[in-house]
Amino acid sequence: MQDWKKVFSSSQLAASSMVMGILNENEIPAKTLNKQDSSYVFLGEVEVYVPLDMYEKAQALIATIQISTIVS
Repeated sequence: MQDWKKVFSSSQLAASSMVMGILNENEIPAKTLNKQDSSYVFLGEVEVYVPLDMYEKAQALIATIQISTIVS
C-alpha cells in the first residue's frame, strides 16, 4: 500500500473495523490489513491505513475516540 500510512492497529478485529468505519464516515479513506494468524486469531494485529495526506487528520480523529468503549 504505497502512499498509505498505518494510523491504528489492534489485536481485535472489531476495534480496527470500527475505527475504519469512523474514518470513512468522516470522509477519510481507510483500509484494513489483517495480519492475524488464520489458525490462532489471538496472534497478530489488524492494522488501519490512510492516505499520507490524510494521516494527521485521521490521527486527530482517532484521538477523540474512546476505543475501550467500542470493544467492551
